[in-house]
Amino acid sequence: MNTPPPLPVATGFVTVLARISLVLAALGLLWALAQTVLALLLPDAAVARMAAEPGVPPGLLWTLEHRHALSLAVLLLSALFLAVAWGLLKRREWARLGFIALLVAGALANFAGLALVGPFFDGLVGMFPAEYLDTPDGRQFTAQMQFNRNTTFATSLLGALFFAGLHGWIVWKLCTAPVRAEFGRRGA
Repeated sequence: MNTPPPLPVATGFVTVLARISLVLAALGLLWALAQTVLALLLPDAAVARMAAEPGVPPGLLWTLEHRHALSLAVLLLSALFLAVAWGLLKRREWARLGFIALLVAGALANFAGLALVGPFFDGLVGMFPAEYLDTPDGRQFTAQMQFNRNTTFATSLLGALFFAGLHGWIVWKLCTAPVRAEFGRRGA
């Protein structure tokens, strides 16, 4: 009598990773829902009034003008992460591949975010009149903002490198033969 080979034993690694991811995804989904509600409550007239004010950073205005689409994107991404985390717990192959894709995308997004550090601090300095920036206090403020910019970039780079390493290790672990075997013969 032919009996099918037994399913591989589930490793603690995948279970713990999936459970942690489920908690993080649920918290992310709650945060995204709160953001969506706030985006819906902010009237277009308030955004228009802000846009009329001099010195408001263009990046802030762009974010506010696109708040509905951005909050919807965060909400969908959070829901996707929740679905992938659940699928990972259930040992679905599509979830393993989706989780790997999200890890790689997250690591790349951390590095892409480094490009926003400079414009953020430029926007902060740009909110002050040129006359003020030409005073001793203004020059001291500008020097402090330059220091903050460099520090923020350096710490953000270290964080991006750390998470790239962590994500890379998790991707590697999810691609090892014993872990892949856990996903091999289970239903879709």
